[in-house]
Amino acid sequence: MRRSAFERRPLYRTLRPIRDGDRNAVSLGSSLDTGRLTRGSAMFRSIIAVLSIACSVAAYADDRPTPPRYETRAQHDPDGIGKFHMGREIAQVMGPAGIPWLERTTREDEERPDLMLEALQLKGGEIVADFGAGSGYYTFKLARLAGPKGTVVAVDIEPRMLEFIRQRAAKEGLTNVGLIQNTIKEPRLPPNRFDLVLLVDVYHELEFPHEVMRGLREALKPSGRVALVEFRKEDSAVPIKELHKMSEDQIIRELSAAGLKHLETVRTLPLQHLVLFGKE
Repeated sequence: MRRSAFERRPLYRTLRPIRDGDRNAVSLGSSLDTGRLTRGSAMFRSIIAVLSIACSVAAYADDRPTPPRYETRAQHDPDGIGKFHMGREIAQVMGPAGIPWLERTTREDEERPDLMLEALQLKGGEIVADFGAGSGYYTFKLARLAGPKGTVVAVDIEPRMLEFIRQRAAKEGLTNVGLIQNTIKEPRLPPNRFDLVLLVDVYHELEFPHEVMRGLREALKPSGRVALVEFRKEDSAVPIKELHKMSEDQIIRELSAAGLKHLETVRTLPLQHLVLFGKE
């Protein structure tokens, strides 16, 4: 597992005293006359000096504060929350007021969800999480692909979104749709259970993206995947506010730091990246 960018490797190994007759003691070299290693000898003073420097370096490293994972700035984009992760400002969240936009009739032609779902290569019977499900636009498409032997769990932080999905699932008679309300830091998904976790235009709004993605990683089966769909920041023609776009490089950088491995990027969508990750 790749270490976090803020984890420190130890700068030295713990030393233990060398006792007489200790067969496991590390040799200091055959040319060393240990009989001359007395308190007054130059070699003794040199060794003590080296050890003192090593201890001082270690103490300094232990005393240094760990750099914060997130940065807050007073001056920021009005579409953001003033909180930055790895140089990217986190965008404001779309609430229930955005349901009409999520369910707009032009979305099929604009985003081509059929191409995205085809690229996921679901065979049926999978356990899938639609994380940040919103109105359930993808939840119900996934439920039909997973079939009666599969399960789709709609996850959202907003209870009114989950209620909207519950009512629609009941109306359509879908029995393979579950609901989970997450928190800003915790996905609240059981570990090692999911074949796929899908996030469509969600990641850029997560207030604690690193913690959430670590949690989603734990929810994956060993062969499970995370699929991230985000509007392309590299393309100025994409008609979306800048903070609601992400570059492929930024996506890979942030999710790699959370312990996920980039598998592939699908480039068949007209406006968005589809970036796939697995467990490392």
